Order: sequence, then C-alpha cells, then structure tokens
Amino acid sequence: MELSEMTMHYHGFHPSGFTKDYLEDMMDELYTESPHGSFFQASFSRQNHIFKARVRIDSANGHFFAVASGKRLKDVTHRVVFQVRKQLSKWKTLRFERRDNRPLPVKNDLNLEEFESSDSQENYAAAGTSQ
Repeated sequence: MELSEMTMHYHGFHPSGFTKDYLEDMMDELYTESPHGSFFQASFSRQNHIFKARVRIDSANGHFFAVASGKRLKDVTHRVVFQVRKQLSKWKTLRFERRDNRPLPVKNDLNLEEFESSDSQENYAAAGTSQ
C-alpha cells in the first residue's frame, strides 16, 4: 500500500495505540476490497461524546461513500465498514454485466470466410496485411 492511496485522519480525539491499530486494520481490510488503484480516505471524529466515521473511496470504476455515527467508536466503525462493503459487493456483482444485449460493433466489414478460403495476394493487400 502506498501512502498516497490511503489516508486516515482523526479529529477531536487522539486514539490510543491499540485503538489506532484496530482502526487501521479495519480500514486496511476495506481498502484491499476496493477497486485496484483506488484512493481511500477515512476520517474519525468526536464531538460532544459522539463519534463519526466517514469513508470515501474514489476509483476509475466507481465512487463509494459512507458515514456512521454513535456513542461507541467500535460500533460506528463496524457500521461504516458494513455500509461500504455492501456498496462494494453490489459493484462487484454488476461490474461485468453489459448494459444491453446489442451485439458488439465490428470494426471492419471483411468477410473472413472469403478471406481465409482464398490465398490470392489481392485479398491480403485489401486487408492491409502481407503474407
């Protein structure tokens, strides 16, 4: 993991070493489930005894975002991870589906049966290839 691909921020509190390791492990697991080349941002904040977690994943394949809040940091973390995993799971099931059933466009009108049945130099020249 490169540092520029995953960032984590803490606002309004300083997590203990144990808590910081736990949060980093949870976010690292989520990051590994993200599309290749994603930029992953996570922030955790505390205001008036309420924790808030935000996760944002930006990639060429999609954008994923989740927010959760509550009184216990562990519960908030689990909820935000669940939300992002749900989005990632949906993306993974849909990413290879085609949007319609139209045939893919053909780049040239060359009749391959005629081309393959004839060894004449003219057909090779017309196709732009050489023998």
